[in-house]
Amino acid sequence: MADAVFNWYKNGGTAEPGTKRSETTLQAKKHLSSMGWVFWYAQKNGRQELRYQSPQGKVYYTLKAACKGYIDETSGAEGGGGMAVAVAADLEPKKPLKRKSLTQENPAFPKSLPFKSLPPPKRGKKVRKQENQAEPRVIKRERIRIREHLVPNSSHRNPRTVLSWLIDNNVVSILGKVYYRNKAGNPLMRGRITRTGIQCDCCFRVFALTAFEAHAGSTNHRPAANIILDDGSGRSLSDCQRQVHDSMMTIPTSAKKGDSNPRGSDDVCSACCDGGELICCDRCPSAFHVNCVGLKEVPDGDWFCPSCCCGICCIGTVSDDDNFLACQQCECKFHIGCLKLKESNELARKNNWFCSHSCENIFSSLQNLTGKPIPVGNNLTWTLLKSKASSNGDGYTDCPDGLDSCAENHSKLNIALDVMHECFEPSKDSYTGRDLVEAVIFSQGSKLKRLNFKGFYIAVLEENNDLVSVATVRVHGDIVAEMSLVATRFSHRRRGMCRALVDELEKNLAKLGVQKLILPAVPAAVDTWVNGFGFSHMTGDERSKLLQYALLDFQGSIMCQKPLKTEL
Repeated sequence: MADAVFNWYKNGGTAEPGTKRSETTLQAKKHLSSMGWVFWYAQKNGRQELRYQSPQGKVYYTLKAACKGYIDETSGAEGGGGMAVAVAADLEPKKPLKRKSLTQENPAFPKSLPFKSLPPPKRGKKVRKQENQAEPRVIKRERIRIREHLVPNSSHRNPRTVLSWLIDNNVVSILGKVYYRNKAGNPLMRGRITRTGIQCDCCFRVFALTAFEAHAGSTNHRPAANIILDDGSGRSLSDCQRQVHDSMMTIPTSAKKGDSNPRGSDDVCSACCDGGELICCDRCPSAFHVNCVGLKEVPDGDWFCPSCCCGICCIGTVSDDDNFLACQQCECKFHIGCLKLKESNELARKNNWFCSHSCENIFSSLQNLTGKPIPVGNNLTWTLLKSKASSNGDGYTDCPDGLDSCAENHSKLNIALDVMHECFEPSKDSYTGRDLVEAVIFSQGSKLKRLNFKGFYIAVLEENNDLVSVATVRVHGDIVAEMSLVATRFSHRRRGMCRALVDELEKNLAKLGVQKLILPAVPAAVDTWVNGFGFSHMTGDERSKLLQYALLDFQGSIMCQKPLKTEL
């Protein structure tokens, strides 16, 4: 095995006849590892570079330098005799380079973590190329296209209320009779269903659901559960919402499409959205251009994308997932051993673990904020929503407020999806075939990190229960939050609705201690976000510092950022 180290350095990394370069490289690394050397990936100027540390603690930045260091150390240890001297005599001297110390570059690295060789990637190839073509075929991720005009003769012209949504789903009828019941079940007020609200029988005024409840003299704050259809069925509006939900769960939707690709790895770069020659992660289906992840060339051996590496030591080489803990809020991964070396953390709660107090506080605050309308003036309310349905679409996984609350939450998410579809043309991802907007709205998961939307929340702005503006938001700890999609209905534009939605979102993010808000802007809207909302263009270096976060980006968009004035 020692011959592999000497031959690799002597031949300048070129394999001997009849031997593959990758095999020679792997043999050299295995021998160094067996002699107590430690390998890891380190962050430098936003890039990942492989490091080699000798048992004496000296760090080398290339495999060639590491082999030379091993030869020198072996030669010194053997008193100048043996094979080390014979090989070293043929080596050309090289001037020493000034390097940063290990503690400057990665002070939290655990020196006791050994190098582990993993089996070859299951997908067969580290680099994916388009084959059997005269020229490479450029594969691009689907872009999100904005509708410039309202689709004529469509339901997009109707109000976006729960009642209008129930009417469109043929669960209730226009002018259908209803009444508000008290705790004893007796009618307090009667009316008829319209798309905008309930028309009272006594004064003929149209009230939103909450206003009709107040008009009836009730303070229960559960209008949908206490407004009953006066058709002999005894069904409440909440029952109607659950009926629609149950019917949707029995119909195959894009959410039930396979989350796999016959070729295994992704066809586009998770950083820039383009296709071409890609390096594949050996742990997940993600793929990247070499320069998009800060590498100068394809690394030897196994390679792991930033999302699959430990947030402390930057290494992804572990034998099984039991060595990792993933933060429930920011979704960053950490070696259990690295966490124990860094500080004494409580590591037993694997299903509900947070990497920091800030992530735990953010998660708790978002949970408390979800589903609670916040008045923002002028009959406007701002609400944060989160899908409570399981990723396989079988039902609700967490309903602390009861099925009625979950049914109403599901209804409003569908209305938010309708608003998005009014403003954006349908866009399906080539990897899964899912509707991207629907997947984000309903927080659908995926094995592919760029399509894993479990962390998304939906911020909505309503005017008298009519949903007028929607934004999707995901919080990656206290470092950054992303607002990937924003839409305002055509009939409510130029009325300040988008500003009211975004201002309240920024206000709540600042309360959580989030430092920065980013968004992928279409070129035509960049000036609006920059001049009207205070965003600025994000540079490539700034974007590269966020590679560990699987941000949702679109082909052709321009990433913008805005610092938030935190209150923590």
